[in-house]
Amino acid sequence: MRLYLCFRLYPIAAAALLLSTLPVWAGPGTDAYDAGDYKRALAILEPQARNGKAEAQYFLGRMREAGQGIEASRERALFWYAKAAAQGHVQARAALESLGAPPPDTGPKPMVGAALSPPAALTPGRPAAAPSDPERLLAMLEGRLPYERARAPQLVEALKRRAETGQADSAAVLGAYYESPLAGKPDFAVAARWYARAVELGYPLAANNLGALHYDGRGVAQDFAEAARLYRIAAEGGYAVAQYNLALMLGQGRGIATDVPGMLVWLRKSAAQDYPRAQAQLARLTLDGLGVEKNPVEAGRLFLAAAQAGNANGQYWYGHMTASGTGVTRDLAIGADWILKAADAGLPIALQEAGSIFELGLGRNADPARAVAYYRKAGEAGVREAAARLATAYANGELGLRQDTLEAARWAARAK
Repeated sequence: MRLYLCFRLYPIAAAALLLSTLPVWAGPGTDAYDAGDYKRALAILEPQARNGKAEAQYFLGRMREAGQGIEASRERALFWYAKAAAQGHVQARAALESLGAPPPDTGPKPMVGAALSPPAALTPGRPAAAPSDPERLLAMLEGRLPYERARAPQLVEALKRRAETGQADSAAVLGAYYESPLAGKPDFAVAARWYARAVELGYPLAANNLGALHYDGRGVAQDFAEAARLYRIAAEGGYAVAQYNLALMLGQGRGIATDVPGMLVWLRKSAAQDYPRAQAQLARLTLDGLGVEKNPVEAGRLFLAAAQAGNANGQYWYGHMTASGTGVTRDLAIGADWILKAADAGLPIALQEAGSIFELGLGRNADPARAVAYYRKAGEAGVREAAARLATAYANGELGLRQDTLEAARWAARAK
């Protein structure tokens, strides 16, 4: 049995090592980018970037830098990289440095990986104490302390001595350092060697970061089987992100034999730790009864947890279930609230449904202009139903639009 999963596997890059306090965003824009469909990627990512999504800003910077689907512009690439870097996006900071621009000094950043507990000296409510070398370097990588470029090499040398004597946490932090702009130009091969050393020394969470390098082919040969092996090490060590990554690889049969029961085991473990992507994925399977007993009530509970954590898929599906009364109490207004949150995050299917909300007055007052705006965004993101609705509206002069045969034909072509 091959199970087709509804969300994309998106390994966490390990340029920093603490678990994020913010949900990590991924979605159809990056799917389109990975597939080389830059036109669609641009249509999805640009509005998200303008709404402040750091990951979208980073990818828009890449597209501007390389001229992918849009005119190349170093100035605009720097602009979008700087926007993302200001929110703590580590790859954007590295991109800025590779283009010769210093990353912005913006104070605390969101944290994006996982390995060390917050050092006592930097934890509110605990007595102040001088942080150790690993803690200080990690705090710089996390943005909890400002970069000290003059001191970083000294800390690195101290960490190397510690790692060589068997201190696994020092090896893990060194891996993060060599993935970061603090090291100058990131050196993924060296980062991989230090992560491997940390794993050898019994530090399983570093295996997730090393697995991400193997999955992407950064610094090492791309090897899905090795990525799956490493994710399993970190998953068995209790890391929710690795449990989710391993689950999706098991479900997809990528680099590993397809194992639906095993996928469900790891999804449940990750969801039990409140990882929103795992909650949303498990909810989708539970809603449809794919590999698991169909249970709309449990699906609604999981979607709500993911939605409250900011996951766009969770927001859309919980809104959809609430609007239809599937597994939860029917409430058009609350359903609209959640669908609109997902639409504002750029999820194409939510953009389409947001158009229907404002066209038909479903949980919101009817507003043809807003309906057209959402249909337009959905159509540009590749939703055929939205393009078809706009084609009809332009052909007949509906939704407050003037008849326009050229626009009708343009949208009709998109709907095919």
